[in-house]
Amino acid sequence: MRLRELTIEQRRIAVDAAQLYEHLLELQAERQALRGGLHWKKVAGRDYLVRTIDRHGGNRSLGPRSPKTEEAYREFTETKRDLDERIRSINQEVARQARFCVAAGVNRVPRIAADIVRSLDAGGLLGSHLIILGSHAIYAYEMAAGVQLKAGLLQTEDLDTLLNTKVEIELAGSIRSSGLLGILQRVDRTFKPQRKRSFRAVNAKGFMVDLIRAPIDSPGGLSSIGSGLDLIAEPLHGLEWLGAAPRMTQIVIADNGFPVRFVVPEPRVFALHKLWVSLQPTRDPIKRKRDFRQAEAVAQLSLDYFNLRFDDPAIKALPAALTAMIAGLVERLGERSSKTRGEPTALPPGFEDPEGEDHAD
Repeated sequence: MRLRELTIEQRRIAVDAAQLYEHLLELQAERQALRGGLHWKKVAGRDYLVRTIDRHGGNRSLGPRSPKTEEAYREFTETKRDLDERIRSINQEVARQARFCVAAGVNRVPRIAADIVRSLDAGGLLGSHLIILGSHAIYAYEMAAGVQLKAGLLQTEDLDTLLNTKVEIELAGSIRSSGLLGILQRVDRTFKPQRKRSFRAVNAKGFMVDLIRAPIDSPGGLSSIGSGLDLIAEPLHGLEWLGAAPRMTQIVIADNGFPVRFVVPEPRVFALHKLWVSLQPTRDPIKRKRDFRQAEAVAQLSLDYFNLRFDDPAIKALPAALTAMIAGLVERLGERSSKTRGEPTALPPGFEDPEGEDHAD
């Protein structure tokens, strides 16, 4: 597997940026809890403290003016003002550190993908309703390992998002009505559905965002996010394994140096699923070969950098379609690492081993 480990300085810069961004996310979550506002409202000659709940005029009375409600008003106003100031300050520092990330060469994720995922996170969709799949997920694994993989393993012109069909959508009204397509169009207004009721949106530069899901085995399962004209998730066999897998959350760095939080499947499950996909006879041959290389790479990171094993009970409990491949995969990776055998290691049927590609820059 072709990779380059980050230097000590690169690690320091990446970790500093990630920690600062995590702090920013915490502050933003606190600020979100204070959305709306407090104001005094006169009713029948008396002042009442009223909490505005949403932009549509929803409100709730907290009681008549008293030392207790005056203290609540003061504390709410000061806390909100303090959070706004701290968020402004941290945003400025994030922008400053972004320049260091670019200079250090730890900026990896294409900006369009990073901007989309950041918007999904801000909208409350990331992790709860959507996770990141496909080649873009590998950016999370390599950052967690402190390495950079061969560029060809990660380059792609589409972003795969997996919809959790079993979670009830409880989102802000604007997101619930506009859906995933609305979020995409706020990032880039040129995003359009590929066709009517499509699972895919494409922008003017040809970048694609796919909404996919596991097959729904019961009535009432979700197939979209928005209540109006939105992308309709495409059901694909095998995604139920990724949807049920534990998740990894990792801060990655976009190519403009700004951080973004990714939520992706547990790396061993991702690797086994990619290997399974690579063996499907209907898969495009070029994509099959790339799937196999990606599976190898993430499996190797799991073993060598994350200290994860493929023989623990959680992995053995996966469906037989995945666990049946573990022995061959681990044996092949072990042979590659030790280099004790002269003969080439076995590949699944239908593959030619493009070793020359592994050593290309």
